[in-house]
Amino acid sequence: MQEAQNYFRSQNRIRKIIYFAATIALALTNDVVATPRDRRPIGDDSSQSPSRIVQEEFSRQVAPDAGSAEAPILFCVGLHIEPLGATVSELVSSGKDAAGRKDGQDFNDEDFFRIHADSIKSLKTVIQKHGGKLTVQAQTPFTKMVVQTKNHLFSDLADAGHELALHFHEDAHLGKKCERLPPAVWTAVMKEEIAWIKKAAGREVPIRYWSGGNPYPRLLEAASAAGLEVMSDHKNPRKQETDDKLLSIRPWRPAGGPSENDMSAFARHDPNGKIIYLPDGIFAGADFRERKQSGDAAYFDYLTDGLERSLKAAQKNHINVFHITVHSAEFHDRARGQPAFTMLDQWLTKVMDPLVKAGKVRWATFSEMADAYKAWEKTASPAPGSKLEASLPPAGSAAAKPPKAYMTFAVNVHDWVHMDESADTIVRLVGIFRKYKVRGDFYLSAPTVAAYAKKRPDAIKAILAGGMTVSYHVRPPCPIYIGFDEKLKVMDQPTLARTVRAYETFGLDLATGDLQRDQPGGYAYVTQVFGKPPVCVSPQSDDRRIKQAVNAVYREMGAKMVIQYHETGTPLDRPFEYLDGLLIRPSDFSITHVKDGNNFWWNRIKSRRSDKYDPTAQLKVELSAWQATRPPFITSLIHENNFYRQGPESWKAYYMEDTKSKTPRQPPYDLNAPDESRPRPQREQDSIWQAYERMVAYAAANLVVATSEDIVKLAEQTQNPELTAP
Repeated sequence: MQEAQNYFRSQNRIRKIIYFAATIALALTNDVVATPRDRRPIGDDSSQSPSRIVQEEFSRQVAPDAGSAEAPILFCVGLHIEPLGATVSELVSSGKDAAGRKDGQDFNDEDFFRIHADSIKSLKTVIQKHGGKLTVQAQTPFTKMVVQTKNHLFSDLADAGHELALHFHEDAHLGKKCERLPPAVWTAVMKEEIAWIKKAAGREVPIRYWSGGNPYPRLLEAASAAGLEVMSDHKNPRKQETDDKLLSIRPWRPAGGPSENDMSAFARHDPNGKIIYLPDGIFAGADFRERKQSGDAAYFDYLTDGLERSLKAAQKNHINVFHITVHSAEFHDRARGQPAFTMLDQWLTKVMDPLVKAGKVRWATFSEMADAYKAWEKTASPAPGSKLEASLPPAGSAAAKPPKAYMTFAVNVHDWVHMDESADTIVRLVGIFRKYKVRGDFYLSAPTVAAYAKKRPDAIKAILAGGMTVSYHVRPPCPIYIGFDEKLKVMDQPTLARTVRAYETFGLDLATGDLQRDQPGGYAYVTQVFGKPPVCVSPQSDDRRIKQAVNAVYREMGAKMVIQYHETGTPLDRPFEYLDGLLIRPSDFSITHVKDGNNFWWNRIKSRRSDKYDPTAQLKVELSAWQATRPPFITSLIHENNFYRQGPESWKAYYMEDTKSKTPRQPPYDLNAPDESRPRPQREQDSIWQAYERMVAYAAANLVVATSEDIVKLAEQTQNPELTAP
C-alpha cells in the first residue's frame, strides 16, 4: 500500500513538472501590471495574426559605424521575477485576495519554484560567461520560497556581483484600486517586499532600484520614502505600451510621478528630483505587444535594431544607457531541445560581445548606471568651443549674455505646378539669407526638385552656392502622406519597410501614385542632387507604426532630425529629445499664425491693422514674454507659394475630393483639374517680402539664426543638463 502511494506521488510530481515545463514561460500579457517586454508563454501564439510567420533565427547585426568607444553605452540585463501565487499584504487586508495565477503557475509550489530558481542559475552562468552583470528584480512569493527552502540563489548572485532589486506589481501586493491608497501604505508594503529580498540574500544588501507601480501618480514619493533611488521599465499596464517621450538613452530625474493618461511630469527633468530614471533605450516603437509578435528570433532582431539606434544617438561626455529585460525560464526552443536562455546566449555572443570588445558597450548594473549619472551631474559643463559655450558668459563675468533665442527660417517647398514662380522665390530667398549672412532651411519635395533639375537648375545652384540647409518632406500622391497611406496600414513590418524604402528611392508617377523604378526619386534623389542627405524629415502619416518604419528608413538613409510638432511643443527642461533615433526639431513658439484667429501673418499683412500682424513685431512680443532660463527655439514657417499665390495649394485640386477637405481622390489623378489658387496682387506680394526681410534682418542682428543642421550639432555638443534631453 505504501509503495503504491509513493508511486502515485512520484507520478503526480512528474506530471506536474511536465506541465510546468510546458508552460514555463509565463503568460505575462495576461498580467495587467506586467513590466516592459513581458511576454506570453513560448509556444503561445494567440497574440499573432493567422498570417504572421514566426521567424526562426535572428540575423540582424549592428552597423559597423554605429557607436564609439568615446561615447560608450552602459548595458545591463534585467531579470523580472513575477508575483505568481502572491497574496495581498496583511498591511492592507487579511491576505485573502490572491493575485497569483489560477492555472498552476504558483511559486508557493516547491517544484514550480525550483524549476525557476534553477533557470535563474542558468541565466547567471550565461551572463557571467560574457563578463556581464544582472539586476535581479524580485518579489514575494518567490523571495519567501528562497528563505523557506534555504536556497542559496540570492546569496550566490550577490557574491558574484549581481544586483538584487525590487520588482513591484502593485495589484499583487496592494490589491485592487491600489491607486486610491495613500503613499504611506505603498511605502510600508514596498519596505515589506524589500525586507524579504534581504532575508533571501541572507544578509544586509543595498536595495536601491525598483520597477513597477507605473500607474500611481505618487509613486516616486512612496518609493523614495522606502529608501529606493533608481527606477526603470515604465509601461502602462492596461495599454501594454510606454510613452514615446521615454524612448531615450539619457537618464533623468522625473519632476513628477507617472499616471495612466499624463506622463508629462514624469518625462520632465527636475535637477532636484530624488529618483533617477533609466530609460530602456531608443526603440522603433513604444508598444510592447508588437515587439514579440513574430517570435523570439524577431524579437532579438528588434533588440539589435534598438541597440543600433541607441549607439548612433550616444554622445561623448554623456551617460548613455540601454538594457533588456528577461524573465525566468525564457528564450528556449523545446522543439530543438534547447535550454532556457539559449537564444540570449547566442545574441550576446554575436551582437553584444564584439561591441564590448570594441569599447562601445560596457556592462553595468542599474545602480552602477545611476552612480555614473550622479557623478556626471557634478561635472557636466558645456563642451569647450561649442556654440553653447560661446553663448554663455565667461566664468565670473556678468557682462556677457546668452543669446535671446535660436531662430530657424523654415521654407516648405512643394509648388511644382507653378514651377517658375516657385524657383524665382527660392532664388530670392537665398539672396535675402546671404545678404544678412544667415542660412535658411529649405524643406524640399522630390517632385519639386525634379522639376527644378529639368527646367530651373538655377534654383538648385542657388541653394548649393548659398550654403543653405536642405531638409525633406512629402506631398500626395506619396503613400507616406496622411490619407494616402491606407495600403501601408495592412502591410506586415518587413513589407512596410521595403515599400517605404522603395518610395524613397525610386520615382513617383504623379498621375497614378505608382512607383517608377526606372527613375530616381524620393529622399535618395534629393540626396543625390544636393550631394548630402537632407537633415530634417517630416513624415506625414498619422499612423504611429508607419511613422516608425518611415523614420527608420530616413535615419538609415542619413537623416538626423524629425518633425514631431510644427510650431510648439518643446519641453522647457529638455529641448533636445529624440524619436526613433532622430532628434525632434525643437520649437517653443512659431512666427507663423496670427494670434487672433486661425490665419497666417502673410494673409493679414495688408489689412487695416497691418502693424498688428507684422512678424517682427510679433517676434518681439513673444521674446519679451519668454520667462524661461534657457533661450527659446523659434520657428518661422512659410511655404514658397505663400509669397505669390493665395487660396489652396494647387496640387490639392489634383489629389483631394475638394480643396477644403482631407479626403483623397482615387487614382488616376487629373493633373489638368482647375487650379483654385490665384495670384496675389503685386502690392500684397511686395508687403510680404518686405515684412519677411525685416524679420530676417532683426533675427540676424539680435538672435542666433540656426538651421536644423546647426541644431543637430548643438545637441551633439551640448553637455549642460538643463539644455540636454535625457
